[in-house]
This record gives sequence, C-alpha cells and structure tokens, in this order.
Amino acid sequence: MKKRLLLIATFFILVLVVRSSAVNHPHSILKVDDVKGFKNEGLTIEKATITVDLNKPATKIAPLIYGQFIEYLGRCIDGGIYEEGSPLSSENGFRQDVLQKVKDLKTPLLRFPGGTVVKIYHWQDGIGEKRKRPRRKNLIWGGVNDNHFGTSEFIDYCRQIGAEPFLIVNMATGTPEEASNWVEYCNGTEDTFYANLRRSQGYEKPFNVKYWGIGNEESAAPDAGKDQNIKRYIEDSWQFIKLMKLQDPTIKITLDGNPSDLSWSRKLMQEIHPVCDFLSVHFYAMPSDTTYSGLLQSVENFNQSFDSLREVLKTIPDNVSGFSPWYRFPPRQQPVKLAVDEWGIWDANSGKGSGAYQLEYTYNWSHALATAKFLNIFQRNSDIIGLATWAQTVNVLAPIMTSKEGSFCQTVYTPLQAFRKYTLENHLDAEVNSPKFESNQQSVDATATISDDFKTVVLAVLNLSQRKSMLTGIAINHLPQGMTMKLIEYVSYSAASLNAINTFGKNNVMETKKELQLSLKEGFELEIAPATINFLVFTMR
Repeated sequence: MKKRLLLIATFFILVLVVRSSAVNHPHSILKVDDVKGFKNEGLTIEKATITVDLNKPATKIAPLIYGQFIEYLGRCIDGGIYEEGSPLSSENGFRQDVLQKVKDLKTPLLRFPGGTVVKIYHWQDGIGEKRKRPRRKNLIWGGVNDNHFGTSEFIDYCRQIGAEPFLIVNMATGTPEEASNWVEYCNGTEDTFYANLRRSQGYEKPFNVKYWGIGNEESAAPDAGKDQNIKRYIEDSWQFIKLMKLQDPTIKITLDGNPSDLSWSRKLMQEIHPVCDFLSVHFYAMPSDTTYSGLLQSVENFNQSFDSLREVLKTIPDNVSGFSPWYRFPPRQQPVKLAVDEWGIWDANSGKGSGAYQLEYTYNWSHALATAKFLNIFQRNSDIIGLATWAQTVNVLAPIMTSKEGSFCQTVYTPLQAFRKYTLENHLDAEVNSPKFESNQQSVDATATISDDFKTVVLAVLNLSQRKSMLTGIAINHLPQGMTMKLIEYVSYSAASLNAINTFGKNNVMETKKELQLSLKEGFELEIAPATINFLVFTMR
C-alpha cells in the first residue's frame, strides 16, 4: 500500500499526517496548536522539491567550521567574556553567564587575540602576575588593554568551553623569534627558558596549541602592517614558519589569503603551499541596503567567492614532494583547506550600530535566516573548508550580548547552535528546486548530512520566503537494500516577524520540536512555514 507523509507547519499549527490510498482523510499523528506569534492571514502555498541520492559520495565536514573568535575590540573581551570584580564572574574573571552560553554553542575552536589588533600585540605582555602586566594603549580599536586576559587565561577559557585554541602571531611589530618563543612557551616540554617560564607561572603541562596563524589581513594597506606586498609577505612568512616549526613541527599553519585579490592567493600558494595547512579568508555579509533581499543576496554572493577559491586550491598538489630534509621539519601532511577565520553579518548600512566603531548590533530574525543560509553554504563547500570562526563571540557583531547585570543570546545564536547540534559529519548533495523570490534566489535552501556510520541523515531546510509556505516534496533515493528509514525528529525555529529581536530576559525565537517514529518507504511532502529554519532527522535500520 502506497503511503505518503504530509507534515504541515504553518504559522499557527504544526500537523504531521500520513496519507494512504485506502483512507479518505489524513490521519493526524502530531498536532501542536497556537504557537505564539504565528499568523496565517494572507499566506499562499507554492511547491518545491528536495532530492537526496544516497549513492552519491559524501564529503567530510570539518567540525572546526563551528568555531568562534575573540579580540581586544570594544566589549568583546573586557566587559564581555571577562570582567574582574563582577558578581557574575568567577575568581579568575570569567563571566559565568557568558561562559555557559559559549559552552552551549559547543564551540570546537576559539581564535585569539586578533584580528587587526594583533599587529600591536606582544604576547609577553599577557603572562605572569596580573598586577605586573603592562597597560598598553589599544592603537587599533581605542581604549587601554590591561592585559589581564592573556595567554594562560585564554587557554583556560578554551579548556572550560571544550575548544581548541587558535593563536595568531604579530607580523607587523613582532618578530619571527618572538613568535617562536610563544610556541615554546605554549608547547615546550624540555628544560628550556620559555617552557620553564610557563612552569614557573603555575603551568607544568604544555598547552599543546595546534593551530597558529601568521598575521591577519596583511594585504590590507590601511592597517598598521608592513607586509602588504605579496613578495614580502611570503618572505617574512617563511621565516616565521621556520622558527615556529623548529620549536614544534606538529603545529598547523594558517596564512593570509585575499578573496578579493585572487592573484595574491595564487602567488602565495605557489610559493609556500608545502608549509601551509590553511588559507585564511574573511567573509562578512555587508548588505548594500537595509532590505531583507539585500541581506540574503550579500550572503548568496559568497557562492561565487568559494567557486573562485576552489579553482585556486585546485592548482596545489594534495601531497608535497621534494621537500628538503634540511628544513628539519616535515611539510604539511594533508591538502590545503580554507580557514574562514572571520565571518558574520556586518550590517553597516543600517546605521544601527553602537559602541566601539559602531560594531554592537542588534540582530533580528532576518539575520538569523541569513546566518543559516551562510552555514548551508559552508556545508556545500565542505570539500574546501577546514575551519571557520564567527567574528566575534560577545558584544561585537555577536551572538551574545552583555550588560553589567546579565547577558542574552541574539537571534543569530539559534542557527549557530542548531547547526552544531543537529547536522552530521558528512555532506551529501541535495538537489533543490523551488520558486524564486525577490532577488531571484530560491525560496527553499537545503543541505543534507549523513553520519559516519551511514545510519542517520539530517536535512537542514530553510524557507526564506516571507509570505509563502512551501509544500516541499522530499525524496531520499537509493536506500540500501533491506533497510528502512524512519523520521524520528522534526525541529523548527521561527519568530513572529523578520524584525523580531531578543533582549535581556526575553527570547522571541520559538522552537517547535517533536520526536517521532514514522517509517518511510517512499517520498513525502512537508509544508514549510515562511521564514523558518528546520531540521529533519532520519535513521536507517
């Protein structure tokens, strides 16, 4: 008997139904009425399809794409993750309310200390007794840095949230020797000066920092750097890498690419790819206007950027040959991948920013949908992305905002947390067909992921249309012989309008969630409500 599953999720009602040719009316399996904020007046329904082929090869998704970034900028660190003397902070100064929210993101990687500020940052200012650490003027972003949150505090914070530390070294006013000493301080195990200095400060065991970046946006002429010429950047990077790798040959190196100047990135890879693990690129969605379609288009444009960078990476051999043993350390052991180590939404044209450089933004539900679209793009480009870090974690273009009295999660926190929670280890191609809207973009944006054991599939499905529900036919083809598939969980995130925001004590993002046990032998249809982020979890047995 042919069965057909119809799952309805409108603005005020969610209904999951199974249709059978022997039944005149659908049988209601799940019904959740009167979800707050939902209204169905004036909505229309159009059709879309999502097709996943299990015979197609899956691509590994690097778990490090869900990383975060903190910098000495405005209230990101001081007054954000760190606030000495606050009743909300622990003895070491960590804001515990913020720490829990960062933990709940399950961040696998945390980048520090910059960002542009790294061009004036000297790591030895941030070690030892706090009262003896020098106060430095922040020449880049303004204010004064007392350096109380330094290397050991950063490592401790990473350990508490379960993240790998990712350190960026100062190329502009620092030296290769200074960077090398930092590696020894963090990772040294022998009876040597900087390893012993770390031990004398209470840290017997090495920090084992694996990920290191050589400078930050060094091609940017207005910044306080000196390596805007690609030839000079390559020459200086070689020297930094040599001295750092001689301290610890196992570290992974990120070098500065330039997505707006592919000749820079090509030249860099041609000359130095044997010792480069990741090519850094920064992608901020900066809408040309304040419209919803302009916001989505600013994210959509990055598809072309990834296509261009993929062509650059294709010119690099996967394996390094002929690497001289006289370097005294090995070359990279894996293909070069992208490090999108700054990304996010920078809605500068809205004029609504506040704080340092007007970088404290209130994100609404439209920004959450754009963030989910960004994450789907990451999934589809998992073959070339090795890591990514949202910029920044707290108060500055951030998912988490603070005051002296408390903190709250902005709307963009929802997709950052949900993608980390629900999507799986490998990407599967998903063919999506849906009506176009406004800026000629597809209304439905979807990706598919599959677990390493090939027993669980998750679809991340966005309906980006503001006003139209999408009756979406979903087919998962070529199920292995003898196996059946069950839809076991459906999760949907929504808000009352695109302009809905979260504030202190008020979360306006709504979650609809249901655990199921529905066997599926054929395709089914899902009516996806407008402006929603959805996850469907299937198991195969």
